[in-house]
Amino acid sequence: MDINEKALLYRAQAGDRGAAGTLFECYYQEIYTYIFYRLSDTFTAEILTSIVFIRMLRRLPTYLDQGKSFLSFLYTISKQVVIDYYRTQHRSDQKSIKKWLLGGKQRDPVGTVQSQDSVDCFQRAMRHLDEQQKHVIILRLVEGRSIQDIAELINKSEKAVRSLQGRALRSLEKMFIRKSAYEQI
Repeated sequence: MDINEKALLYRAQAGDRGAAGTLFECYYQEIYTYIFYRLSDTFTAEILTSIVFIRMLRRLPTYLDQGKSFLSFLYTISKQVVIDYYRTQHRSDQKSIKKWLLGGKQRDPVGTVQSQDSVDCFQRAMRHLDEQQKHVIILRLVEGRSIQDIAELINKSEKAVRSLQGRALRSLEKMFIRKSAYEQI
């Protein structure tokens, strides 16, 4: 954690709304991207990202710097928010938040850079990975983080991160090969 981030956190913990807003601005996109690739739904990802920052505000007074980055703290909250969302969906068998609030209106989730089909395929394949593998793949491939960065964020060794990434990529490759073979029939 750099000195500016520590000062910002200290101010936010002391109740400075401007500092809390700056934390939100600094980390919103990374948290949103992480959640979006877990859910495949832009509107729900936006709602859950907001929930992450609400929880951050509630936990700030008791937050202690333990030598980890503040982003690691936010990823921990994000992971729990996503788990809570899936538990709620499973228990109540509801439609997604998007369908419930907007009546099924869809927004463009990735803009003009990638086609919707490739994103859908990637997200379907990601559902077959375990939670740690998903976490590493999103941080590495979607956010472009280094192995060292990921190791720090998820509290694992670099060797463990490489191993998780390798297993996840092999699993994804098998799924893409199966899908490709199926489409050729």
